[in-house]
Amino acid sequence: MAKRWIVTGVSIVLALLWALPLLWALSSSFEGSTANGNRLWPTEATTANWSMLVDPGGRAVNIFVAFFNSTVVAVSATVLALIVCSMAGYALARLPFRGNSVVLGLLLVTMLIPSEVVLVPLFQQFNKLGLLNTYGALALPHIVSLLGVVLIRQFIVNLPEDLTDAARVDGANAWQTYRHVVLPLIRPALATLGILVFLGAWNDFLWPLISTSSPGMQTLPLALVTFRSAYGDIDYGVVMASTVLAVTPPLLVFLFAQRFIIQGISSTGLKG
Repeated sequence: MAKRWIVTGVSIVLALLWALPLLWALSSSFEGSTANGNRLWPTEATTANWSMLVDPGGRAVNIFVAFFNSTVVAVSATVLALIVCSMAGYALARLPFRGNSVVLGLLLVTMLIPSEVVLVPLFQQFNKLGLLNTYGALALPHIVSLLGVVLIRQFIVNLPEDLTDAARVDGANAWQTYRHVVLPLIRPALATLGILVFLGAWNDFLWPLISTSSPGMQTLPLALVTFRSAYGDIDYGVVMASTVLAVTPPLLVFLFAQRFIIQGISSTGLKG
């Protein structure tokens, strides 16, 4: 009993330490322009910083446009990644074909390659396709997730084969088995993958920096850098307000779906 109380107390302390920077950022977003920003609670509470976000005032970057761009990219990338990765994982796990193990091995080896290595050929490819400065350029690199394919494949491999065999005996084809038998059983893995893809697309900075050049296509990470350049030395309250706006969606997604991450990873395992 005492051990349980100790663990609970340590967890609460760590949680408070983790939340302290978030509380400071939220407090600073309501600070007046003359405040020094070294207090947890604002001494001159004001909503002027948030008003500046609503009214761009002729600035080159509109935070809410960037917020919309990030939302479109993250949501579309997540939905398409779930479709593509679940189909690929199902094929590798339940549709034997010549070279199956070779394809899986190549996927595992490719995961070891840093993403920065393929930035130049990826840029050239999108440039030839005329997709730069579009939502397609921002979302497509996140759709084919090698980690997602392996994650879904491992989850399906651990499912009882009797379920898919029974579906085939009943006359179901590969698509029907995938749609009506496999998909309902891999929801924890899909939830885990969806969260990881969403966070990756939402927080991505380097690829949007390379693939976009117009302010109207900037995502939130790029807009935050512009905001810091414009206001960081004179009014950090506006910067903090934009930061709070940026971290709120992924924070909410994680808080509401963290149990799916644990369930999905623990159920998947890493055995072949």
